[in-house]
Amino acid sequence: MKIFKSLTGNVWRLGISQGLMMTVMNVNLTNTALVGSLLAPTPWLITLPISIQFVAVMLATIPASLMMAQFGRKLIFLIGVFMVTIGAFGQAGSILIESFELLVFFSFLLGLGQGVAQFYRYAAADSVEGSEKAKAVSLVLLGGLASAIIGPEIAYRTVSLLPNNLYAGCFVVTGLVQMIAIPIILGLDLPPLKIQKHKGRPITAFFRIPSFLSGLTAAALGYCLMTFLMTATPLQVVEVSELSHQANARVIQWHVVAMFAPSLFSGLLIAKFGVQKILWAGIFFFVLACIIALLGTNFYFYLTTLIFLGVGWNFLFVGGSSVIADSASLEERGRVQGIADFCIFSLVALASMFSGMVHSEFGWTFMVSISSLVIVLISFAVVFGRPTLKEKR
Repeated sequence: MKIFKSLTGNVWRLGISQGLMMTVMNVNLTNTALVGSLLAPTPWLITLPISIQFVAVMLATIPASLMMAQFGRKLIFLIGVFMVTIGAFGQAGSILIESFELLVFFSFLLGLGQGVAQFYRYAAADSVEGSEKAKAVSLVLLGGLASAIIGPEIAYRTVSLLPNNLYAGCFVVTGLVQMIAIPIILGLDLPPLKIQKHKGRPITAFFRIPSFLSGLTAAALGYCLMTFLMTATPLQVVEVSELSHQANARVIQWHVVAMFAPSLFSGLLIAKFGVQKILWAGIFFFVLACIIALLGTNFYFYLTTLIFLGVGWNFLFVGGSSVIADSASLEERGRVQGIADFCIFSLVALASMFSGMVHSEFGWTFMVSISSLVIVLISFAVVFGRPTLKEKR
């Protein structure tokens, strides 16, 4: 950890806050669909509580950015923490009174708080100068890696914490975990945001740039495919294959590790080999994930599938995001990345919603099979942007 010694207290606080928020998110990824299977009035609504969180993240990003510019990041971060805390406790209460509608509402509230937390990495980068910015972002991302270990442990060890109320204890604990972030956020001393007038090309101009379209498609469809399979995994592992909650937690745990661990070196790989090769590597891992998923339905097949799915997501998302950023000048980048995130999370929300529906109607094998079509589309996108992607190293 010597590489991070020069970073400010703000960056460390934001990294810890990121880890706490991601812990809550990982518990939701592990158990919320299973709660939906108990409370949803129809099978196709099973994944609505987790899907609505992605919708909330998407809807929160632009308003949160505007409010931070007016009221400062610290206050909005604190409001976000309270949203996640209330949302988690509300989810627990929804289980206690067996209300699917309230579960959806509090999941949406929790998602709004998660949307605010997306700005932790930007605040960390703005807290330092020059070459320290990349290290600051890396430290915040490491918070997500730590949560990959803690979150699933909470998810399965507290399943029966409250007698006769399966899963309610998980969300009580996550609410308490998120409360730890309150004094941490209060201790932040963040510089004021610099408000800039919109400069550069109109947004529509970017949708005529092959490299931008290629990067956006790779990032969005890669995120979509990963979410589509990941959301259905707890249902498949626990309810279809009848494996334990511990097995489900382990699968999700190592999936999230695989999502975040490559971030420690994926930037270096892009610099060394070029973004196009990293995108193809992501596609390769997706292909491996689909092949293994079709070979069997025991614990190790699920585990390996989700690990490869996580690595593939990382390469496609980091690679695609880097292409999106490189397509815009410095003054254009904020707007362009905001629109790109809106497009990405819109598709992710749809993928999560349809995941439960497709799984309940057609099953796991069908889901994996149609995922191969998405891989083909991503491949076409990378080929489409090939002339300009070659230049981005």
